[in-house]
Amino acid sequence: MSAPAPAPSTAPATEPANGPDARAVFAADGGTRSERLRTWWRKHRFWLLAGTAFVLVITVSVVLGLSGQRSGGPLAIDNPAPEGGRAAASVLRGQGVEVTATDSLEATIAALQANGPAASTVLVYDPQTLLRPTQLAELSGAATDHDAKVVGIAPGPLAVQKLSSDISSAGVAPAGAAAVQADCANPDASAAGSIDSESIDGLGTAGSGTSVFLYRGTQTCFTPDGGTAGLLASNSTGSVSVLGNAGVVSNNSLASRGNAALVFRLLGSRPQLIWYTASLKDVPVASQPPSLAELTPAWIFPASAWLLLVGVVGMLWRGRRNGPLVTEPLPVIVKASETVTGRARLYQDAKAVDTAARTLQHATLTRLARQLRLGATAGPDAVVAAVAGHTGRNGRELHQLLVAGVPRNEKEMLTMATQLAALEEEVTQR
Repeated sequence: MSAPAPAPSTAPATEPANGPDARAVFAADGGTRSERLRTWWRKHRFWLLAGTAFVLVITVSVVLGLSGQRSGGPLAIDNPAPEGGRAAASVLRGQGVEVTATDSLEATIAALQANGPAASTVLVYDPQTLLRPTQLAELSGAATDHDAKVVGIAPGPLAVQKLSSDISSAGVAPAGAAAVQADCANPDASAAGSIDSESIDGLGTAGSGTSVFLYRGTQTCFTPDGGTAGLLASNSTGSVSVLGNAGVVSNNSLASRGNAALVFRLLGSRPQLIWYTASLKDVPVASQPPSLAELTPAWIFPASAWLLLVGVVGMLWRGRRNGPLVTEPLPVIVKASETVTGRARLYQDAKAVDTAARTLQHATLTRLARQLRLGATAGPDAVVAAVAGHTGRNGRELHQLLVAGVPRNEKEMLTMATQLAALEEEVTQR
């Protein structure tokens, strides 16, 4: 009895790893470097763009926030530029003086009231001459009521009179002097010794052309050329002082000569310093907007009436008048060449190639019928047959040229016109 055959194995047959029948396995290496970069970019570009946009938003927000906290105005206590006043304010704060910046008369008077009597020094700087005399008088009265010290920085002639009647304007400082000696008994000026008499860029007063003024007062110091007017003047009580050179307080010139000593003694003698820079908030707002008549100069209406009168007189004097009608015999005779040229230009402007071609074909058929004596009632097919018999040409070609052919552009139309002229000349010569 024979042994049973072994059951077939269900396990898949494995091919030898090495051998003539082994299959080659392809392993991708990612392609070239540029292909790998493109693949990587397609995979990660969303997050890269989103991250870049987020960084840009954060950067712009930080820059705008920092710029919003920094003033660009001259002598501003948070302006680190050469024309700013940050250095003086920082040193005074380091010495225990509380520096408060205000930008309106209302805020300045409120700060005076909050500080109490004999506690404040008010620095007044109005580079754009925005304050009216009544506002300066109000400020001076409030400072007197609270026993405050007022230091005006380069005030104009009208402003000086309102700050103190003991001080008056005396013009501008002469150019060329770099330093001016104190030459007075004022203790603040004597401690400084000398200060700068040259202005710096960005600290000019509107309309003055210079930022260095001279004054006369009960005490006058820093007089150029030994005159009677100086850069610093005070009233009899010393409660009001005016400094003609705003550059002395600026960051750029504070460390020069005795500028710092003078500034710190003028502004740091009281525990509270109100740093008041006039702004547009001090400009009064009208109760109602001005009308057009209020904004119009007074000379506009007389000038307009005069110009209107002159225009009417000119039209009556030189205006055109309708004369008598001109008679012309009818009908008007126009040359045939002018008519043909005019119609051709109309066809050209309208790009009517098919209409122009039909006109040429019809005219050629009419002249050929007359030449071949076919009569005016002969149809196109009869004319084509007669021309074919007369010239020996192919009838189909003649029918395409004289009847059925329609050019598609101007070039083909010119070719057709040349062929029609040649055909007509051939029929005429035979």
